[in-house]
Amino acid sequence: MSIPTRRECLFLMEQIQMPGHIRKHSLMVAEIALYLSRLLNRNSTRLNLELVEAAALLHDIAKARSLHTGENHSELGASMLLEWGFPPLAPIVREHVSLDLQRLRGPVTESLVVNYADKRVKHDQVVTIEDRFHDLVERYGRTQDHRKWILQKLDVYRALERKIFDHLAISPSGVELMCLSVPGWPED
Repeated sequence: MSIPTRRECLFLMEQIQMPGHIRKHSLMVAEIALYLSRLLNRNSTRLNLELVEAAALLHDIAKARSLHTGENHSELGASMLLEWGFPPLAPIVREHVSLDLQRLRGPVTESLVVNYADKRVKHDQVVTIEDRFHDLVERYGRTQDHRKWILQKLDVYRALERKIFDHLAISPSGVELMCLSVPGWPED
């Protein structure tokens, strides 16, 4: 399985000239995803931590380009990762934007953890699911229908949150999670 190391992920971010704010967001998503994955692995879950970290770091690899071109950043990111020889990351990146109830059946997966972690990070700060979805409505809800669609997804993410935290001894709003940070990342 070809999974890039943290160092390789950071190099890829530099190579594509990922803006600092997207880099910070991605680093924070990786911190949350790894933290939750380690806790889940203490129980019966067996998540591949290298896969979680790499997918979380690169989940928005195509975000800046898509803002200029209008392309779907999750699809484009998955294609880029396939092209670069990282097929295990492609489905996780492709699936990180949205979630449907069907994906909640079965065990907690690397894809679900990365998707959830992304919905807990507003810019580079850990926030509640509700806060993040209100942010998503403000930033991406261009039409009433789109705003409604985003808010309908909130219930699915609440279900994902319950699924993950049912296996953990911490709460989603607990200080352990809310106080995570990425220290010392340089500005643009």
